[in-house]
Amino acid sequence: MNAGSGATAAHWAAFFTSTNRLAAIGETFLIAALSAVISTIIAVPTAYGLYRMKSSTWRFVGIFIVFAPLMTSVIARTYGWSLLLGQKGLVNWAVGLFGLPPLEMLYARPAVVIALVHIFLPFVVFPILSSLGQVDGALRDAAMDLGARPWTTFRRVILPLILPGIIAGAQITFALSMSSFATPSLLGGGRVSVLATLVYSDVNTVQWSMAAVTSIVLLVLAVIVLGLFTLAQRRAQVGGAQGVTAAPGEKGIKAGLSIWLIAVYVFVLSPLVIIIISSFSSASYGAWPLPGWSTKWYTNLLSQDGLAEAAYASVFIAIWSTIIVLVIGTMASVSFHRYRSIVLRGVSVFSLAPMVVPKVTIGLAAFLLLNVTGVLDGVAGIIAMHVVITLPFVIIVVTSALSRTDATLDDAARDLGANPLRAFGASTLFAIRPSLIAAGLFAFIVSFDEVDMTVFLLKPGQETLPVWMFTYMQKYQDPTLAALASLLIALSLVIAFVAGLFLLRGEKAALTPSH
Repeated sequence: MNAGSGATAAHWAAFFTSTNRLAAIGETFLIAALSAVISTIIAVPTAYGLYRMKSSTWRFVGIFIVFAPLMTSVIARTYGWSLLLGQKGLVNWAVGLFGLPPLEMLYARPAVVIALVHIFLPFVVFPILSSLGQVDGALRDAAMDLGARPWTTFRRVILPLILPGIIAGAQITFALSMSSFATPSLLGGGRVSVLATLVYSDVNTVQWSMAAVTSIVLLVLAVIVLGLFTLAQRRAQVGGAQGVTAAPGEKGIKAGLSIWLIAVYVFVLSPLVIIIISSFSSASYGAWPLPGWSTKWYTNLLSQDGLAEAAYASVFIAIWSTIIVLVIGTMASVSFHRYRSIVLRGVSVFSLAPMVVPKVTIGLAAFLLLNVTGVLDGVAGIIAMHVVITLPFVIIVVTSALSRTDATLDDAARDLGANPLRAFGASTLFAIRPSLIAAGLFAFIVSFDEVDMTVFLLKPGQETLPVWMFTYMQKYQDPTLAALASLLIALSLVIAFVAGLFLLRGEKAALTPSH
């Protein structure tokens, strides 16, 4: 990139005098705001319904349904919504049954917002569930005993106490929606222009300076918005500080909330189900109802150029990045957990930054850095950046597991003559093993599915599986992609289920008294 101070000033001036760039800022904010608001409106009653369930089995099933799609490919879920919202998709087929004209949703803002809500809904449900776990259930029972109706009790008692969790979920969704690239690009069809898609377009047209300016603007806007959310969350925490109690309260949900949960389950699962059904279509286009049944699209996968190489590259990158991030993440988590200092506190906050920094910003910065320095060229550079973006997931899971371990076991092992490394392996490492395996599975899935950043780092002729799917979806709409997505959905759901079992086993082990 060759740009002096004059060129840089010129590119900044060009950005802020461009009608398209300024419109993209507004579109980015609008899509992010709609996604955050709608996700929050759906997530609050959903989390409350899951929390209030009497049966732990059905609660586990509900949580699994809400969170499992998070483990499936973002390209697959985007493709599912294109099948649902297309001109001849399931939604317009249902609309036609009532004699109404087809809805124009695909390649417009509504399709992008709906898909983003589907993708990021779990990020809102999770912090709200965590906040509900800290609410004293006796407060709700007391309000009911004093004659308050269920809605009044929820609005006046529960809602203020879980407000920090609601704000946290909305904050994550807003930030991730602002930086989303693949979904607006595929479902927007070039008609929905956001800052992330402009960065990608600038890179493709070799406008490095304009790509850098647009990326910086996106980063600054994200930081400002996140700062405002942080201030709101602090005010909510001051007003609703409660502390954890051991009073769960009487649980149970009424028919209305049950119907709501079923509707959410349908919304969450519908793109995945439509993909699987469409993969057996006899037609070479997406249409509903299916004109016939066939398995030819699964056979067609075997003849796709570059697919095997892309799949191998994704597996190779995901395995190595997972191994490296587990080592680094575990060492960092142990340091953050055992030692207290201003430096470590700052490092711990910095290590979580990749969760909120736009992926396209990381991708462009990594591309420029790796090309200028010449280090970690090719696949090694991609692995290094995948370690960066998966590190927060490992630190969060492992640190949480360490907080439930007994630190005296390490001391006892060292008192018996074991060196620090052996003592850690025999006690703490053994205790956190289920969570460590779960963190590794999550890191593998995140790395395997990464597209927003990886697309900037691949050289000509290189492709990972998500990037191959992204390119294929831009060119074709036949069910070959549905067949591949169905296989990935099955694999991801199995991995998500196994990860859930390991986390559950870790919690049970932590609650079991040692002898």
